[in-house]
Amino acid sequence: LPSNSTASKRSAAMLGCGLCLHVLWVWASCHDVARADHSPGSDDASQCSDDAADESCALLQMARRGDAAVGEGVLGRVLVGKTGTFELHGQEVVLLGGNYVMQATPYFPPLDVVRRDAKAMAEGARDMAFSPSAAADGSPRRVLPVVRLGVLFEAAMPDWAGDIDQEWANTLEAVVAAFAAEGVYVFLDIHQDAFSTTNGGEGLPWWMAAHMQETATEGESYIVSPEHPMKLFVTEATTWLLQELGVPVPSVQTVADENGPDHEDPWRTFSVGSNDGNPQLMNLGNPSIRLNNNDHAWSQGTLLFTMQVQNIAYRFYNSYLDASDRKHLFDPYVAFVLHLCRVWERHPNVVAVELFNEPPAGGLPNLFGKAVNTRHDLFGFYGEVLRVLGGATPAVRAPIAIEDLFGTLPDANPLLTAVLIDSLPAAAASQLRKWASQGQLVLSFHFYPGFATTVDFPRMVQLAKTEAAKLGDGVPIWLSEYFDGTAQHVADNLASAVELGCNAATFWQYADINYTNEQGWFKYDPEIAAKGGPFDSLTNKINAAAWPAYEETVRNGTFWGGEITGGSGAQMDVLKLVPSRSTLSSRSALKAAAAAAAAA
Repeated sequence: LPSNSTASKRSAAMLGCGLCLHVLWVWASCHDVARADHSPGSDDASQCSDDAADESCALLQMARRGDAAVGEGVLGRVLVGKTGTFELHGQEVVLLGGNYVMQATPYFPPLDVVRRDAKAMAEGARDMAFSPSAAADGSPRRVLPVVRLGVLFEAAMPDWAGDIDQEWANTLEAVVAAFAAEGVYVFLDIHQDAFSTTNGGEGLPWWMAAHMQETATEGESYIVSPEHPMKLFVTEATTWLLQELGVPVPSVQTVADENGPDHEDPWRTFSVGSNDGNPQLMNLGNPSIRLNNNDHAWSQGTLLFTMQVQNIAYRFYNSYLDASDRKHLFDPYVAFVLHLCRVWERHPNVVAVELFNEPPAGGLPNLFGKAVNTRHDLFGFYGEVLRVLGGATPAVRAPIAIEDLFGTLPDANPLLTAVLIDSLPAAAASQLRKWASQGQLVLSFHFYPGFATTVDFPRMVQLAKTEAAKLGDGVPIWLSEYFDGTAQHVADNLASAVELGCNAATFWQYADINYTNEQGWFKYDPEIAAKGGPFDSLTNKINAAAWPAYEETVRNGTFWGGEITGGSGAQMDVLKLVPSRSTLSSRSALKAAAAAAAAA
């Protein structure tokens, strides 16, 4: 669902030893960046050369020379414990932090910004007043800072060749190393919202949606273009369902009623096959798309109710079952996941790889023929991904985090649960139990009251515990997204999450607003910023005064980031604000709330 509507001293001898080890593993990562092709088992080595001048290798070069500061020294590996906890050196720990997700090019901020943010996070974790309640054995639990780092498939595999982009791979390794240097842990989040830029979202490479369209049956739309305008599914049954769920039926907006070059053909610019801009940038450069992927429209769920998203979801979740789709969709995705698992191996501060952010429902308007099977299809997809990863050589040791539909949980909205098939494919259930038994499965969930979640926070955490137990033994629960309007409220909820039983929690979203001068990971040229930016959030319309100059930056590649799909409303310096007691007033009150949720 929409992420938001306005948018988480050692001795000198030990430090010296830590520096040596840190240099060693960063050096190794520099020489062993995987290059994945369509074969999920392949992982060819490549190099970041000594004389590389690009910023993506800067931290790696520093570490190789031995002049990179190490902060707290080499971080120990956080592992999944047998009882469903996160453990460091056999002691239970709690992971707290924020999402660090840049939804458009260049996909990561500069390394000096990352390093500065990481240092602030580490200091916040050390200085916070909050101290988690003791572990089950009575031992104290330490708070470790963590980020949920967005790693977008579209950035890693930007073209049809299907290889991991080397510049992106080098940058990812350097960013992870920058967090490690300051003592910050990382979840790698394969982030997506509404699947692909070709229909206003981000995540899957544009060429995957183009492939689906090229091989579509008559009448199916997977991309947005003049031949396939953005269209909502509207039937009597689906309208009834939305109304029963309390969700207003959204509407598609275009610039057709406004003056401008796109008013007669609103879906042409940047669309696949138009020869009018790079389709990878349609989510930024097409003004009609921006009317439907801005934060307000995102909060209304507009994109998720389009035929394009519904068709992509159904086909992608079932891609492993069709030979052609497996080759063009499933295998490249698994190759990307495998690459991230190898990043886990090279960087001890990486905790887990998360397969998919907020998986949308699919198959509508065919409610009873396709849509009711969405959860079954999604977990079938997960099961096959785990099966393939399980056969990789060398063996994959990274824990895998999964989300349920929309990032919510079964029974979080009883009516929604009632119309979805709840049982999982037997093969998928078996794979999940296997990975759980190996200490390699994490349940990720979001808390956004609304369409998919009608229960309160204590009940939501209890549902997560219940679902984790169903998946297998020893599965930690991770509140990977939630939103609040102020930094203090965000911090309060981190404390509440821990005391209710979450093993990790990351708020949406951290961004260095001192660097961007905006409320998220996006920046504008001074001329554009002076005119108020490309989109007017007060009127929810394109800002005609700024748009031509902004569109030119998209076309010439000088833009930076994007205010799309809930990308605004970011916070900084949250960890230092986490209070000694959560906002449910006391730990006894939290325990009572958790007990009531369990009873419910």
